[in-house]
Amino acid sequence: MRVRIQSATIRHFRNVSFGEIRFPCNMASDIFSMKSDVLGIYGQNGSGKTTFIDVLEVLKCLLSGAPIKDHLENCISKGRNGSELSFEFSVEDDQGYKFRVVYSAQMGLDYLNESVKSSVFQSGEWSRMNPIMETCSTDTKVLITPDTKKRELFGKKTQILDELRVTKRLCAKEHRSFLFSNEIFVLLQEGSGNTLWYHMLAALRHFAGASLFVVNNRGAGLSTMETELPVIYRKENSLGQLKLPLDQPAIIPAVDFSIAREVISTINVVLREVIPGLEIELAPLGKEFTEQGGIGIQAQLVRTISNSETNEAIQLPLKYESEGIKKIISILHLFICAYNSPGITLAIDELDSGIYEYLLGELLQIMQKSGLGQLIFTSHNLRPLEMLNSNSIIFTTTNPKSRYVRASNIKPSNNLRLRYFRDITLGSDGEELYQETNSIEIAHAMRKMGIPSVDRTMEGG
Repeated sequence: MRVRIQSATIRHFRNVSFGEIRFPCNMASDIFSMKSDVLGIYGQNGSGKTTFIDVLEVLKCLLSGAPIKDHLENCISKGRNGSELSFEFSVEDDQGYKFRVVYSAQMGLDYLNESVKSSVFQSGEWSRMNPIMETCSTDTKVLITPDTKKRELFGKKTQILDELRVTKRLCAKEHRSFLFSNEIFVLLQEGSGNTLWYHMLAALRHFAGASLFVVNNRGAGLSTMETELPVIYRKENSLGQLKLPLDQPAIIPAVDFSIAREVISTINVVLREVIPGLEIELAPLGKEFTEQGGIGIQAQLVRTISNSETNEAIQLPLKYESEGIKKIISILHLFICAYNSPGITLAIDELDSGIYEYLLGELLQIMQKSGLGQLIFTSHNLRPLEMLNSNSIIFTTTNPKSRYVRASNIKPSNNLRLRYFRDITLGSDGEELYQETNSIEIAHAMRKMGIPSVDRTMEGG
């Protein structure tokens, strides 16, 4: 089962009135290619880079059936009643069926309208893009349209339809997706006469819960940057996840402790190459009961170093490490997962924060050349512009009605970094990429707001 984001369209979300992004994989001849898909977003502060990471966080909530109201309160553009998101996916299920799927959501603080459209690849060609399910949270009479698909998916049993009606009201009250709620998938299993569409919908939901990882700087995502190490491991039919704090001990269920240590040992194989000599360990501090009454192990992430005088190993808590070290450790396991699995999508805000410029470029080039998964990142460091293919770079603009663009007419011999600087300095042929700042005005403003007790006339005298 493999899902990959092909494109995204955003309307009235924070500082984006309209923005559209096509991923590199969508520009390839085979959208189901097993090659990696790397997308970097660059631009001026406040121009919409982090907005796209926030959009992916909302998408994850929608497709996993989680409430979205807290996310929306600060995300709807000023003067608007709601936002609209639309994503196209490529989906390949375990039976070998291939789908193109478009999921759209119109969202306000008191409504959530959704639609799923899909095309399936059969007999060597794509079928028409037809609606599978559409719903309006404020319409209490109509559950799902089109009616033919509702009967095909849920059957005609009165009990199932009554439960659908209750589920729709509950989802509207809790402001979460109706089409991807836990309850609706139970009803789909009971009533679905069309397993083809059920598997497609289940693949999207599984993608959100087990394969889409969003790392941001505000603690709204899977991992708060530089405070947690996400540990992912495979179960029989799904992925398990643990979050290990970097700055304090944690109580880990005994059954998960050995798994976590095994995962950390695999992280060390790469970590030693990325930062020579660095290894981490999950050090046990003693047994303790968990909140559920089971046996847990109190443990802390530490760095193991050797005492040069006694040759003895010394363990130091990771909370004393630099922010750059903690940043690399916090994302490395997810990076490894994305490198090795074509079904993983990893989105990281400010990937360059605290990471050495040369190392950043090397990691991204390795991912693009030999990785398998999908990586989305924002950055201020321009080194990747020299290391990645030009179609892997998106620039933000100063125009909120056309927020994302690619550089045009780029030849393989061109240096995209120099071209970007030129477009900033001299202006580009298309949208403006940088709202010019005036250094003289900035200096004047700083002097105007300076500390009164400081007498600048006395400088140097």
